[in-house]
Amino acid sequence: MTVQTRRGFALPVAVFALLIVGVLVTGGFYLARQETRIGIASERGTAAFYTAEMGASEIISEWDMTTFGGLTPWTSSSVSDTTDDGIWQVNVTRMTPRLFFLLATGQVTEGGAVLGNAGRMLGYVARVIAPAISPEAALSTVGSITLGGSAYISGVDSVPSAWGSSVCDPPGGQVAGVLVDSLSTISEEGKKFETLGSPPVLEDNTMTSDSLLVFGDALWDELVAVADKTYNHNQYVKQMHQDSVLVSGDYFCKTADDWSVPRFNWGDPYNSGGACGNYFPVIHAKGDLIIEASDYGQGILLVEGDLTFKGGFEFYGPVIVRGTVLTVGTGGHFVGGLIAANVALNASSVLGNAVIQFSRCAIDRALLNSALSKVKPLANRGWVDLSSVIGG
Repeated sequence: MTVQTRRGFALPVAVFALLIVGVLVTGGFYLARQETRIGIASERGTAAFYTAEMGASEIISEWDMTTFGGLTPWTSSSVSDTTDDGIWQVNVTRMTPRLFFLLATGQVTEGGAVLGNAGRMLGYVARVIAPAISPEAALSTVGSITLGGSAYISGVDSVPSAWGSSVCDPPGGQVAGVLVDSLSTISEEGKKFETLGSPPVLEDNTMTSDSLLVFGDALWDELVAVADKTYNHNQYVKQMHQDSVLVSGDYFCKTADDWSVPRFNWGDPYNSGGACGNYFPVIHAKGDLIIEASDYGQGILLVEGDLTFKGGFEFYGPVIVRGTVLTVGTGGHFVGGLIAANVALNASSVLGNAVIQFSRCAIDRALLNSALSKVKPLANRGWVDLSSVIGG
């Protein structure tokens, strides 16, 4: 008897079909997982981008001129902070006196154990913008001016000896020694005073007291609105101090005035690398201001009333006075530029040594490192995405 074997194909087809279905299901799950991972990675990458942008925006809007203004070219300072999603860090590098490069990194760390970290890196080029306080003379006035004693006024640009080339560019061209609206307002007492510049005395009949208080796009009220220190009428200044405080191993300038003495801190022009060397306060006197001290300060001095200098006090930066400037005895030393309505540099023939020395560096440092300055990214090509550098 012959036995016939019948080989069916249903089972192989079923197995093959199950295999195909399994591959399709597995592929579907894989593609869905990949799409999910791509979506999560894209979302976290975007979050990291905005975290880095948040850090840069915070640094620019809350610009710490005391820290960043003290940087020398191609030196850096870093600031970091945490958010709900992660961490940002901004490395600020000074390129020129007015240009800074900000390298902002954002890291999303929430859920990192499961989803992994995400990072983005952005670069910004920002410029410091300050009011245009650029006197055309060492001394500018529209009122009467008396020159006498041993007063010395120089429009020859100079670099303060305490600063030197480490913080200042080489001196530029000369300006006028004295700029007045009318030569008839000048009176002289004695012949010991000296006026230098190109020319020593310049007349500008178009100049008014109002025009002297316009500084580019900024007006007087805008300057006093950001003052770091404000004093009432008839404030008397006798002592200065440039104290610092130790915080986490670093010394920081103790900028507050000590009213128990009182003693005042207007920065330290004699130690540019010290804790207060880069502190340039905007100082506003609501009325008359009397300074009698053999001391020094720096910044931007704005006086609503009259300014009286005694005791050889030295000030580095622009001084703008709406009233009269009077130097008495050993007078005062102004390094930068002086703008006033009425001036009487009337010192004694023995002790008198009032000095007004034009210095672009003193003016620029005071402006660029004060509360008057603002930092803005360049309008064109001001930022770039550097995320590929860290694989973001």
